Amino acid sequence: MTDDDTPFDDADGRPDYGRVLVVLLALLGVVLASTAVPALSPQGTTTPAEELVPQPPDVGDAGGAGSGAGSGGGGLGALNPGSQTDVGGDLGGENAMRSQSAETHFVVRSTSPSYWRTGAYDVYEGDGWAQSGEPTPADGDLGVADGRGEEVHYRVQLNRTATALPTVWRPSRVSRNDVLVTDGGAVRAEAALPGGTAYDGVSYAPRRDPDALRTAGTDYPEEVRERYTRLPASTDGRLKPFTDQLTEDADSPYETARTVESWLEEEKNYSLEVDEPGGDDVAGQFVFDMEAGYCEYFATSMVAMLRTQDVPARYVVGYSTGERTGEDTYTVRGMNAHAWVEVYFPDRGWVRFDPTPGQERLEQERESFREQRSGDYEASETGSPGEEFSTNGSDADGTPGENGSDGDGEPDGSTDGGDGSSGDATDDGDRERTVGEYTVGLNRSAAPGAPVTVTVTRNGLPVGGAMVTFNGEPVGVTDQDGQVVGEVPYAESLRVDVDSDAVLRADVDGDTEGTPDGVELFDVAAAGGPAADRFYAAGQAGANATFDVATNATLAVDGDAVTGGEVTVTATVDGVPVRRAAVLVDGERVGETDDEGAATVALPDETGDVTVRVERGPVAGERTLTLAALNVSATPTAPVALPGTGVVVEATLGDDPVAGATVTVAGERVGETNVDGRTTARLPLANAARIAVDAHGQRAEQTVGGLFVNLAGTLLAALAVLGGAVLLTRRYGIDPATVRRALRRVPDLIATALVALGAVADRAVARLWARALLTADHLRSMVAGRRSPGDLLDALRDWLAARRAEVRSAAAGATAAAVGDDGPEGSHATVREAWAEFLDAVSLRRPGTRTPAAIGSHAVERDDLPSDAVWTLVDAFRAVEYGDRDPDERVPEVREAVAEVRRTVERREGGEDATGRTAGDADGVDDSPAGADAGVAD
Repeated sequence: MTDDDTPFDDADGRPDYGRVLVVLLALLGVVLASTAVPALSPQGTTTPAEELVPQPPDVGDAGGAGSGAGSGGGGLGALNPGSQTDVGGDLGGENAMRSQSAETHFVVRSTSPSYWRTGAYDVYEGDGWAQSGEPTPADGDLGVADGRGEEVHYRVQLNRTATALPTVWRPSRVSRNDVLVTDGGAVRAEAALPGGTAYDGVSYAPRRDPDALRTAGTDYPEEVRERYTRLPASTDGRLKPFTDQLTEDADSPYETARTVESWLEEEKNYSLEVDEPGGDDVAGQFVFDMEAGYCEYFATSMVAMLRTQDVPARYVVGYSTGERTGEDTYTVRGMNAHAWVEVYFPDRGWVRFDPTPGQERLEQERESFREQRSGDYEASETGSPGEEFSTNGSDADGTPGENGSDGDGEPDGSTDGGDGSSGDATDDGDRERTVGEYTVGLNRSAAPGAPVTVTVTRNGLPVGGAMVTFNGEPVGVTDQDGQVVGEVPYAESLRVDVDSDAVLRADVDGDTEGTPDGVELFDVAAAGGPAADRFYAAGQAGANATFDVATNATLAVDGDAVTGGEVTVTATVDGVPVRRAAVLVDGERVGETDDEGAATVALPDETGDVTVRVERGPVAGERTLTLAALNVSATPTAPVALPGTGVVVEATLGDDPVAGATVTVAGERVGETNVDGRTTARLPLANAARIAVDAHGQRAEQTVGGLFVNLAGTLLAALAVLGGAVLLTRRYGIDPATVRRALRRVPDLIATALVALGAVADRAVARLWARALLTADHLRSMVAGRRSPGDLLDALRDWLAARRAEVRSAAAGATAAAVGDDGPEGSHATVREAWAEFLDAVSLRRPGTRTPAAIGSHAVERDDLPSDAVWTLVDAFRAVEYGDRDPDERVPEVREAVAEVRRTVERREGGEDATGRTAGDADGVDDSPAGADAGVAD
C-alpha cells in the first residue's frame, strides 16, 4: 500500500500508529479503572472484576446468610448463605438482611409468585443459627417434594455470583446435575456459579389454607419433634412462661403460630438501625429488651417462642418475591434479601410464616429504590397463610387491613359453604341464655363436633351436681364451678337441658330397686360424672336453652384441579373439622373425611365443572372445580411455515400456560414446555406435520399443513426477486467487477471509522488532560495566595455565562436558518462549499481518510497551492466541523482563499508539460469527486 492509501497518515503523510496505540491504551485504562473502582462502573451493574473473577464457594461460611453476605452493594447477599449465620452480624461490610441495595441479584420467570429460598437452619445457638447434617449430591432430581401441593415451574437467571440456587419450597428438581441438597431442603452448587447462569426448577408448594392448617393436629414424626423443638441452655428463662400466657387461648398449633406472629408484628417496630445484641440469647433480648429490629430478629424470636410450645419450627433465609417487572417475571434485588419462619404441620409439611411487619418492610424498600433508581417500586407479597400486603397498603382486593390482609389476616370468601357462604360463626352475644333464675353459657360458638364447656349459674352462683344433656343425650354432671364439657352434635340446633334436682337412685353397688315406674335413669359415670354417683334420675327443676349450630361447611382444596388428578379436600365449620362426613363428586359418594376433616378425592378424566360436596346430617358444604381443557397452538418462526424451519408450540389450560407438557411433532417427542408453556420445535421435511401436547391425561393436537406449497411459493417469490435484480443490474450496468470493487472498499471504510473514533477519543483525552492541568494550576494559585476563592467563583460564573451565550447563539442560528435568514448556518454552508471546491483541486485519491492538516500539507507541498489560502480554508473548515470557533467572521477571507485557489488551478490548466499531462495527472489526481466531508477525521 502506498503512502496515499494508508488511512493512518499524520500531517506529514507518514503512518501514525503510535497515536492510535496511545488512544487505545487510554481506553483500556478507563476499563481497568472501573474494574478496580466500582464507583466508575455503570450504576446497577457488577464491576468487571466481579464477573471475571467469581467468588470462591467458601466465602461467607464464617458468617452465613446474614453475616456471610458481605455488603449489600457489592457482596453476594443471601445467594451465599453458608452453614452458619449470626443474627445481626456482618462479614467485612453491611449485613445482607439490612442491605437496601437496588442492584439486581437475579430475575425469575415463574408460574406463581413465591419467596425464593436459599438456606434453612435447625440448630439455634442463642446468638445465631447453624445447619446440622451434611448436604448430599443430587443430579437434578432433588428428592425433597412428594408431588403434593401446587406445581410451580420457574426459570432463574443469576446476575451475580452465587453458591446457593434460589428455589421455591418444596423443590422437586432443577436443571443442573452439579448441586447439593441440605437437610433443610436448600439447594447449593458444588462450585460458585458466575453471573449469567440460568437454570429451570420445579417445586410443589404446600397449600396454606388457614382452615386446613387449623385442623392439622400435633401428630408430629418423632424425628421432627426432637430436632425442631430444641432450645439451647442459654435461652432466657422468661421466654416459655411468657409464651405460655400469650398463647393460652390457642387451641391448635396454627393458632399458636398466628398468636405469636401477631404479637411480634403489633408490639415490635421494623427498623434497620439497631445495634447487634451482645448477649447469648437473641430471642430473649428481642422479646424483652428491644423495641425494634429487622427480619432476622423477628424470625429468630418466633422460632424460639414456638419451640417453647413444642411446635416444630425452623429459621429460613433467601429473598422475598421482589418486583413484578413483566408477565410472570420478578426482578429480585439485594434489598429483597430476607429471613422468615417455617412451621411444621402433620400431613402438610413445612409452611411459611413471616412475622416481620410486611407493610413497613415494603415501604422501606420503595424509599431505598427511589433513592437509587428512577421510577417507582411496586411489589405485592404473600407472607403468612392468608396474609397479603403490597406497596399500596392494600390486599389483593384493594381492601385495607393489617399488613394488607383483611381484619383477621385470612382471605375473604376463598371457599363456599352449602349456600355459597364461607361458613357460620356465632358471636359472643349468642353464647349465653338466661331462663328464669338460671343462666346457661357456652365458651365458644356451637360448631358441630366441637368440644364446648357449658357453664350453669343460678342467680349468679355456679350450680354443681346438675345433670346436663345435649339434644336429649346426657353429657355429664356439672362440677363445683357449674361447668361440664360436651361435644356439639351434628344438628341444626343445640338444646341444653339442665336438671339441678336430679335424685340419686342408686348406690355405688348399682342397686336400682325402689325406682318409680317411668323414671329414666342416667349413667352419670359413663357421661363423665363422678364415679360414686353412678345413677341419677331426672327431677323436675332446672332450665333448658337452645343455641343455633353453624351448618355451612367451608371446603379447602389442596392440589391442582386438573383432569385425572387428585386433590385433598378439608371440610371445617368455624375452624372445627367435619369428621366422618360423606364426600361426593357430582353426587356420587367417593369417600369419607378423617378425624381432621380431610379426604383425598380423585378427579374425573373429563373436562368441565365438577362439584365436590361434603355432608354429615344437616352440615354440608361444596365447591365447584373447573377442569380446563388442554389447548395447543403452533406459530411458525418464519413468515410462513416451511419444511425444516422452526415452530413455537404453546400449551394452555384455559387461559393459563402449562409448564412441563410433553410435545411431539410427527409422532416424535421433541421436549417439554417451559415456564411460559412454550417450546420451539422443527418442522419435518413433509407437506404436513401433526403437533401434539400431552398433560394431565389430556392430548391436544394441531396440524400444520401446506408446507410444500408454502415452499414452492417462497421459491417462486425468490426467483422473481432474483430476476428483477438481474434486470436492474443490466439496466444500470452493474456487473460482478463492480460488486467486487464495492466489497474491497469495506475494509477501508472500517479503517476510516476506526481512525475517526480514535481521533475523537484523542481529542477527548487531550481536552480532559488540559482541563485537569488548568484546574490544578488554579488550585495551586489559590493555595499560594495568587488567586482567591472569589476569583475562581468569578471565573466559573464567566465560564457558565459563556456557555449560556453559546447555547443562545446556537438557538438563534437555528431559528434564523428556519426562517431563511443568513445566520451562522449560512456561514457553515459557505465554508463547506469552499472546502468541497478546494478538495477538487487536491491530488489525493481518498481525502476522506486524511485529517484536514494532512490534506493542507499535501496541497501546499505536493500540489503547490498557495499556502495562506490553504491554511485559511483548513482553519475555517475545522471551525465548522468541530464548533470550536465562530465561522461568521471568516466567511470573507474563506471566499477570497477559495478564489485564489481557483485562480491558481486555472493558470495551471492553461499549459501542459512535455508529456502532455497536467501537473495534477502527474501526481495521480483522482477523477472522482471528493465530497465536502473529506478530512473529517481530525
